[in-house]
Amino acid sequence: MYARVILDLVSNAVDRPFQYSVPSHLCSKVKIGSRVLVPFRSRQMAAYVVALDQEAVIENPREILNVQDSFPILLPEFVELSYWLSRRFFSRWIEAIRLCLPPAGDRVKTGYVEYVLPLLPESSLLEESARLKSKAFRQALILEHLALAKEGLPWTELKEKTGAGRQSLASLTNRGLIKMEMVPCERFPWEETLEQGSRNEILSLTGEQETAWEEIKKGFTGEQKQFLIYGITGSGKTELYLRAAEEVIKQGRTVLFLVPEIALTPQVIEQLRMRFPGRFALLHSSLSPGERYDQWLRVRRGEALVVLGARSAVFAPIRNIGLIIMDEEHENTYKQSDSPRYHTKDVAKWRAAYHGSVLLMGSATPSLETFLETKEQKVKLITLTERAGGRLLPSVEVVDMRREFNAKNWSIFSRSLRRAMEKTLSRGEQIMLFLNRRGFSSFQLCRQCGLVIQCPSCDVSLTYHSSPEHLQCHYCGYKRAIVDFCPKCNSRYIRNFGLGTQRVEKEVKRIFPEIEVISMDSDTTIDRRAYARIWSTFKEKKASILIGTQMIAKGFDFPGVTLVGIVAADITLHLPDFRAGERTFQLLCQAAGRAGRGEQEGRVIIQTFTPWHYSIKAAAAHNYMNFLQEEFKRRELLLYPPFSEIILINCSSPLETKARDFAEKLKNRLAESLSSSGQGEAELLGPSPAPLLKIKDRFRYHLIYKGINLQKYTEVIRDVVWNFTKETGEEIRVTVDFNPMMML
Repeated sequence: MYARVILDLVSNAVDRPFQYSVPSHLCSKVKIGSRVLVPFRSRQMAAYVVALDQEAVIENPREILNVQDSFPILLPEFVELSYWLSRRFFSRWIEAIRLCLPPAGDRVKTGYVEYVLPLLPESSLLEESARLKSKAFRQALILEHLALAKEGLPWTELKEKTGAGRQSLASLTNRGLIKMEMVPCERFPWEETLEQGSRNEILSLTGEQETAWEEIKKGFTGEQKQFLIYGITGSGKTELYLRAAEEVIKQGRTVLFLVPEIALTPQVIEQLRMRFPGRFALLHSSLSPGERYDQWLRVRRGEALVVLGARSAVFAPIRNIGLIIMDEEHENTYKQSDSPRYHTKDVAKWRAAYHGSVLLMGSATPSLETFLETKEQKVKLITLTERAGGRLLPSVEVVDMRREFNAKNWSIFSRSLRRAMEKTLSRGEQIMLFLNRRGFSSFQLCRQCGLVIQCPSCDVSLTYHSSPEHLQCHYCGYKRAIVDFCPKCNSRYIRNFGLGTQRVEKEVKRIFPEIEVISMDSDTTIDRRAYARIWSTFKEKKASILIGTQMIAKGFDFPGVTLVGIVAADITLHLPDFRAGERTFQLLCQAAGRAGRGEQEGRVIIQTFTPWHYSIKAAAAHNYMNFLQEEFKRRELLLYPPFSEIILINCSSPLETKARDFAEKLKNRLAESLSSSGQGEAELLGPSPAPLLKIKDRFRYHLIYKGINLQKYTEVIRDVVWNFTKETGEEIRVTVDFNPMMML
């Protein structure tokens, strides 16, 4: 037998299968997906078996040395998936394989718990406990608790219940009544933050939900397998997800539940724990390595029927999938920014097709790409226009901040928002303030000469942070002390400009010093338990105001929130990206949807300097269709996605001239190869400087290939890029991104 393997080495030079012979003593162990040890040149390397052959395709293949695991580490499905993903998203095959491997598996040690185990039957333990009570009370308690448990107990738990010490254990052990044993334990990531709960009460469905549910059920037996639930915020999409999951589990199949942000998992965990007790696993990057590995193993062994997680959970080793749920399908966090630059939706569609399962997507603001697929009948559209419980959408007020400035109100908060905050707090209700920017201020600027303090390695300004006080680049991580005098003109007129969550929090505390305020952004949630802690604090009404970035704009369901203030609606609107309007509309709608989810009516105040923009007007009117019509018109006119596809090629170098010249030569080579392959109406644009020209001391130039059905040209582009970079041998990095979500 022979095996084709992919070496565990990230290099273009070895991005292909190598054939090895399988020695007779390993024939029963080597399977597709096995991790093996092979000789390669003068060293030994790990590799993954991707195919088995009966005949040699090369002369005298070398032998596999060993199999490294007791079971194939890759499911056969993942061998196919990784190859497809590497071709579609311009990565090396091994990079795609690594997405499917156990998280930190080689670095994780099995966790153990010290257990106290009884050596006598229950009746004998109770008799001995009664005899010891008068002279060895602690020992008696230990035996009594072990008898009641009818099995062993962790020593830490027994110690807490009895107050006993090691001496009591030693006495009972010496008499042959108990024994101590180190037992492997599973590390559960939710025990510390969520209490055990009973099964959720099944909610009755509204008329719209009933109609939607009937449509979804058809997917389990019919040909239409892809669905989009376009439902306004609070319309009950989650209840439909849970019902669909229950139906699939009844059929003996499994469920993959994807959310875009780790911040959304605490409340979903709570719902799933109550709905599917003991039958689900959690996979996301904020778990400890041990927790992630234990959860991965539970999935791999088939112990979990429902798997919940963020982007990387789409590679969970779950078998026999009957349903893939993709909540907030429009979110750009579903797109991986590093190689392999996959989109979770594409991988979810591939796995759904592989398993013949239903793909159920949901959003209050669907992506234009998915909505166009509903018009083309590729995806079945299900619409929910009413909030569950008959609750109304919040009223929305748009405040023109130019008028506030002209009225000499230079505060962060408009007069309208401040009055609304005062009234809301006086009624004992809660407030969410949304700002799509972390930190304290966006930049430091000299008002005399106009200098902005820049990162020395990147073409961006440094962000001011107040806790602790420093300037930082959020692209390369560079930090420096704040500036008191302008480095250029030595002026003392240097000030912080812009907004950030820290500055908003400071202003709120100044106005309402007695009110408890918490904030949630990527700085305050570095600790892996922070998401759940902040969510729990606000849910239990231990804080009245929650300030946050986009991570609080979706999914959070707090009945006590009656006011949402969107402090600066323009921040994402003017980025040099064709999706800026769509992203702004989605964020505003999602943030606005946090208000009025309880019994009290909700109110939203949007502060903006561009109240006339169609994205802001449509968001204020809760009118997705108006936005869609306007955005479709612009995208179709300029042939931008979803009416085309884009392949973004980024060339970077420490020298700007090298990056530009290389991009120009690469364009010429690509144009020649694509022309001979019949590229049709597609066009190759550039090279042009990237909007962020310099990142981490490297200058960046873009080529953009835009057209229809570009997938058929990916092999041509891959070959040209690889061969050209190999020929030049210059210090040039080239990345290729298929349908990027950000053009910066």
